[in-house]
Amino acid sequence: MDLRAALASTVLKLRELVRRNREGDLSVPGFWPQGLAAFFWPVLLALGLAVLACLLTLLIKTFAPTPTTFDIADSSAVQPVVEQVFEQVAPRSVGLASSSPEPPELAEPAPATRLELDPLLALLSNDDPDGCIASARPHPEQGLLDLELVSPWGGLPLQRRQQQADLWLQRSRELGYERLRLVAPGGNLLAQVARVGSGMVLLEAEPIPQA
Repeated sequence: MDLRAALASTVLKLRELVRRNREGDLSVPGFWPQGLAAFFWPVLLALGLAVLACLLTLLIKTFAPTPTTFDIADSSAVQPVVEQVFEQVAPRSVGLASSSPEPPELAEPAPATRLELDPLLALLSNDDPDGCIASARPHPEQGLLDLELVSPWGGLPLQRRQQQADLWLQRSRELGYERLRLVAPGGNLLAQVARVGSGMVLLEAEPIPQA
């Protein structure tokens, strides 16, 4: 009941103010014409509401988040530039891919060397410090290896010749030859495997001619 009474009282006061303003009974500034006294307060109220509305609009624009917009015109202007950059980069990428070297083809493995060749060459270089071996003639079907010797062999002491012959026998057996013969260039036999026991047997033969 108090709220309704207050509302009714407020409405009555507003009606009274409107009536007094219409009759020119409300006070106005001295610069305002007396003939227009009834318009002063409505105009002042309208200006106040307009100013208040402007202030509220400024506050809303100031504190409200600005939505992100995408300009279609700008995107259409950027698109040709992007296409141009892509056209410049793409050929370079293709060129690099085409110019990249192809992986080299694997070389075919060299054919296996016969067992009697490479090991004999190693025998000549590693186990012949005096340079006595002129050639090696393997006979795999007989398990036999012939070493042809040259003149330095005859100049070696007997003990040295025995040691060297036994070493060559050991190497030849490591290569798969059970028998070893040392021969002179003319074919004379200088040493052979002992038939009884082990090791090499040195034979007396005519001197090896000078190379």
